[in-house]
Formats: sequence, structure tokens, C-alpha cells
Amino acid sequence: MEKTSKHPEWARKFKTPGTELKLINGIYYLYGVSSKYDKNLKRSKKISGEILGKITKDDGFIPSAKKELKEKSKKTYLNKSILNFEYGYSKWLFDTLKETGILENLKIHFPDLWQFIVSLVYTRSAYQSPLKNIPFHLSQSSIKTLLCWNENLNDQKISNYLYELGSQTKEIHNFIKPKNHKSKAVLIDATNISLRSSHISLSQKGYNSNMDFQKQFILLYIYDASNMTPLYYRMLVGNMREITAMKNTIEMAGLENCIHIADKGFFSETNILKLEELKMPFIIPIRRDNTLINYSDLEDIEQTDNYFNYENRFIFYADSKKSNNRSLELFLDGKLKEMEKTDYLRRIQSHPEDYTKAKFNTKVKSMGSFALLHNTDMQAEEVYNQYKIRGEIEQFFDHLKNTIDADVSNMQREQSLNAWMFINHLSMIIIYKLYETLKTTPLNKKQMLNHKYSIKDVIMHLKAISKIQFGENEYVISEQNKATKELIQKMKISIS
Repeated sequence: MEKTSKHPEWARKFKTPGTELKLINGIYYLYGVSSKYDKNLKRSKKISGEILGKITKDDGFIPSAKKELKEKSKKTYLNKSILNFEYGYSKWLFDTLKETGILENLKIHFPDLWQFIVSLVYTRSAYQSPLKNIPFHLSQSSIKTLLCWNENLNDQKISNYLYELGSQTKEIHNFIKPKNHKSKAVLIDATNISLRSSHISLSQKGYNSNMDFQKQFILLYIYDASNMTPLYYRMLVGNMREITAMKNTIEMAGLENCIHIADKGFFSETNILKLEELKMPFIIPIRRDNTLINYSDLEDIEQTDNYFNYENRFIFYADSKKSNNRSLELFLDGKLKEMEKTDYLRRIQSHPEDYTKAKFNTKVKSMGSFALLHNTDMQAEEVYNQYKIRGEIEQFFDHLKNTIDADVSNMQREQSLNAWMFINHLSMIIIYKLYETLKTTPLNKKQMLNHKYSIKDVIMHLKAISKIQFGENEYVISEQNKATKELIQKMKISIS
């Protein structure tokens, strides 16, 4: 009779070839066992192996935790099957889209395409990725896992999805149309974007800053005046007079309170008369050599009470000059004036053939000044702040514009162009959400986070957080360095 017959049936049934039962302190354990020929004994010798687990009458076989851990270690580290995916930015993007309601709205308007849309928004906002690099970035990311989407994208699939999305023009319009018609909004000058295709009706030769009259289309954007979030956009044919299109764009967006904030190149009596004809509010900067400006108004300006604080420096302003429902505001930035004086005096030393003290004496009265013409009822400080918004808007639009130019220039289908611009619109909204957090979260007692961190900085820190996967549904989130941990704690971002 076998020696193991003394063991009860409930324990023996777990014994399989290559294993043995051991009774230790009243508990049954299952061990691995093997045999090896012993030259001295001239026979096989049993060799006990590692513990496999324990056996109880009630619970049956219970695997050894140590054994499982060792097997997992062999599977991942020894066989080098660890996978590393970007996780921090993917998680922040997914949570932000969910919390803001954008994700749910995408599901409602685009039930078959919302995962594709979010995937492309990820690549655009995280990497400013052109179309050709999208499959690579997605293969290195956790975003598709968060979206529960297993589609493997390639160039052809992306092209097909873009065409399908861009064909849904009504749904795109309904999605981007502002829900609050009374939002205070700003519209800045149109952006010209190259478009070589002869198959897209928007592609027309038109004026641009390079004055080369290449084929292009025009992109008009409306932003929320309170936080600079993109509200609405419209694409126009490349030879369209943008002033005529502005009023129509505002009406299409359904907005009741929108102001046009122009750049210095926009100022002309013809343009202003056209805006006034359309009854459109405007703020337009005026060049320093314009005869409308009377610099004598700045004499002893620093002795007056006309000043306000802007980004930790004080701006002085002259009394408004009003004429024909227009107001001219003249500002003096003392810090800027000192910088301009220093720069000019240095140029006198380095380039005396072009810069002289006599010219300096003429220009110094206008240094540090800034003039704005408007037809609103806003006071000087509010007019100044509204115009400064424009600079921040342009800065963020540049975050995406370079690759927008590169990708759309050779597009051949209008539907694909529609989809790509919609993807970029959503990406801009996400970027502004990130900036809004930076601008409103304290860095210390005196400064906000945007004093130290840029949008690109935050995205870089978030992308550094990885998901390390070593088996199906088995992963850990990578450790964060001190700088990253402090930043996401201040921003109250949860990565788990």
C-alpha cells in the first residue's frame, strides 16, 4: 500500500504527478517533487521542490502567494514582457472631458465616432501631432484603454473616419454652437491658412501677411471674454472680405454680446466705418505715429490718480477723448518705457548710422505708450484688459497652428478638412481648460501657477506618468518625481 494512503481523500485529490503531500503541524501542504539519478546510490533519488500551496478540507487548494509572485516575476521581468504606456495626460484628458460634459455630448452627437474624436484630440493636445504620427502616439498611450476602444488605426482608417466625421456638418455646428447666448465674447482678426487643393471650394487665392496671394481659406474664431475659452469658429473662402463675414458669424453662433478686437494692421477709416455700419462693437489699437494721438496728454500723467494694476505693474491712462461715438484711450506703461529707452540708447552705440540722440529726443515722448480706439461704454482699465486678452489668445492659437498649416495644406476633401478643424477646436478647448487651472491656482502667496509653469510644462509632467503593464489587467502606475508630484497636487489632479 502506498505511503500516501494515510492522507484523507479531500487532500489526496489535489496531488498530481510531480507533486507530493506533506503534513506539517497538522496542516497539509502541496510541494513540487522531482527525481534525479544518484551515482553513489545507483538509483533515482527524490528531490522536494518549492511549496505550491496548502490544502484545507473547507477551502481546498490555496495557492502559495510567494509562488504566484515568483511566477508573475518570471513572466514579466525574466521574459521582458513589460509594456509601458503614457498614462498621466491620458487620464487627465479623459477626466476633464467627462467632468465638463464634453464626453457625454460627443457620445450624443457622434455615437459611432466619439472614441475616434477623443483619440485625435489626445494626439493633437498632447503632441500637436500631424496626421501621419497619430498611430504611433496612440500605440504608446493609455487613452484607447480608458475609452474601451480596441480599434487599431492606420492612415487609411484615419482618412475614412475623418471623411465620415466631416460629412456630419449639422451635428458639428450643433455641437460647437454656444449654449449661453448672452456670453460676453470676443472675435479677433481672421487667420489665413494655406490650402492648395483645387477640389475644396474654400480654397481661393486671397491676401495674406506674406502678400503672395496663394490659395487659402480663412478661419474666424470667437472666444469667451471671461476665460478665453474658444466658443465658436467658422471657415470662409480665401478671398472673403472678413469684415462682412464677422457679423454673419456672430449671428450663426447665436451670440448677443460680442466685440471685435483687432490688431494694429486693421486700423483704417474704411474698416471702422464698415464696423459702425454693421453696428459692431470694436477695440482697435492705433500706431504711435497716428495724428489722433496727442502725447501732451501724458505730461505729468504719473501725478494723477488715473492708474490701475496690471500683472503686478501700474498702467497710467489719460482722460478719454470722445468723438462721433468713438473713444480714444491713451496708456503709459512705465516699465515698458524704461525698457524702450534703454534699448534705443544701446542701439545708438551699436548702430550710430541708424540711431541718433536727436531721433531719441523725438521718440521718447511716445515710448511706453499704447492707444486704443473703441466704440463701447467700457472704462479705460476694462478696455486695456480686453485688448490684452487678444495677446494671450494668439499665443495659444500658435500652440496648434503650425501643424494645422502642415496638415490641411494638401487635403483634397472638404469633409476631411471640416473634421480636422473640429478636432483642433476641441483640442484648443482642452488647452484653455489647462491654462485656466494654471491661471487660477496659487503657486505661492503672491503668484499663480502660470508664473512658473507653461501649458507645455504641465503636459510634459503629466506625460511622464506611465502605466506599467505586466499582464492582462495587471499594472502599476509609475512613481512620480518630486516636481511632478508637487505640481499635480497643487492642480488637484488625481492620477490613479
